[in-house]
Amino acid sequence: MGDQHDTQNRISRSTIHGNVFMGGIITLVTGPRQRLLVAVVCVLALLGGGTTYWALHASETGSDPVLSARYDPEHGGVGATAVVPRVVKPADLPTVADCGAVRTWSHAQGGTDVGASPLTVSMVGNGHTVAIEQVRVAIVGEPRDPVPGTVVNCNEQGVGKKIDMGVDLDSSNPIALIGAAGPVSFAPYFTDKYLYLENQKPELVSLTVLAARHSYNYVVMVEGSVDGKRHTWTLKDGDRPFHISGVRMERGTELSTQGNGWETTYGRGAGERIRCNPCVDQDEQRIPGTAVAVAPAGYSFTSTPGADPTAPLAPPKERPAAVTPPLTVDEHDAESIAIAWAVTSGSFDASRGDTGPAAVLGRVRRYLTPELAAAGGGLNACSAHGSAWPAELTAHRGWSVVMHAIARPVEGHEGPSDLTAAKVELEVPVNCAYVAEDGWSRIPRGGLTARLQLQRGPDGRYLISDIGEVKYDFPALTDQP
Repeated sequence: MGDQHDTQNRISRSTIHGNVFMGGIITLVTGPRQRLLVAVVCVLALLGGGTTYWALHASETGSDPVLSARYDPEHGGVGATAVVPRVVKPADLPTVADCGAVRTWSHAQGGTDVGASPLTVSMVGNGHTVAIEQVRVAIVGEPRDPVPGTVVNCNEQGVGKKIDMGVDLDSSNPIALIGAAGPVSFAPYFTDKYLYLENQKPELVSLTVLAARHSYNYVVMVEGSVDGKRHTWTLKDGDRPFHISGVRMERGTELSTQGNGWETTYGRGAGERIRCNPCVDQDEQRIPGTAVAVAPAGYSFTSTPGADPTAPLAPPKERPAAVTPPLTVDEHDAESIAIAWAVTSGSFDASRGDTGPAAVLGRVRRYLTPELAAAGGGLNACSAHGSAWPAELTAHRGWSVVMHAIARPVEGHEGPSDLTAAKVELEVPVNCAYVAEDGWSRIPRGGLTARLQLQRGPDGRYLISDIGEVKYDFPALTDQP
């Protein structure tokens, strides 16, 4: 081969990427006629090396870090609460399967999260050195009153999924806080640590946004550094701010479930979450760093930090302004009629001339069949055992307030068709309080559970045809051998 002046190529200590040689030694043994070929090969080698350097440099630099945030129905503690901007009947709602599906349905109807809004924040470094130093929320516009509409409150049995961070929009400094298995702590998350992003692996952060006193529009601000340079990302719901509704503190109706069919509930505070100090995880182990000396100890409401969420609600101290509290009644919905009966029959006031439960018959007559009204109206929601009020109520010129009531299907008849049949049977537990201006008050223990039968008329409206009291048989306690 040497006598014929053939060219020999020898490649050593190199790496080959396609047609590109990297970092090796190219030895050319050539004759006079091959000089042009040698020149071409050398130029191609140089061009290939330059291209390879550019490709590797681009790969190392990568794209910019990518951060995004979205509503996430799959986490956020036990249950979810949303308000839908229209009248919603139990039969309109999807079958109770899980609270995530109910929240997705509510959002599809234009609904807004109430009290707590779980978000997922996704972050990926894309080859850069990224350190996240703070997550905060910036309020857009002015705070507003709680959003009107139908509150849909879903409560699942069991333990909620882990929350990594939380933020309270009602606070003066809405920064990331340490989360727990449901509640949110008072302790800042980024006190002595950073969150570092890997190259291509997304870092998913569960962020639960709290709001009790007001409704807000907001954006999520993520602060940190990229390759040592300061950077702030502003995360939105697409091209618009996120939003959350405050919690209604006046009593009203809502649709709720404990997993056994939809119930119409009369009460207050739906969607309000609690804060913890210190917090515990799902195994009831204390979470390090969640004890804060300047915050209320134990568990407390978000609307009033320091108020014990396990304590019974105190009755209102002010005399009701109206004979019957404001109600939104759908006469084509049996549960709505049942709640209207409970609240109307249970609201009476000695200072307005009400002399006993029979005095409210004129106000509840519209919810009863003519036959039941003619027979005296049946039981009263707040005075089932007799036709007279407690003597103290009259003596103190007090009034009666329905604190809480639930209209729920009887067991075995929780389906939507059961609530729209010609005859509907419901159980209605009611809790009442007797109060007066001089401070006297009494909350009856246990309360009344009524069994209501309703009939649907030719016009589709429901009327109550019978009211009875549910008696529960409790087994007698016996001494253990």
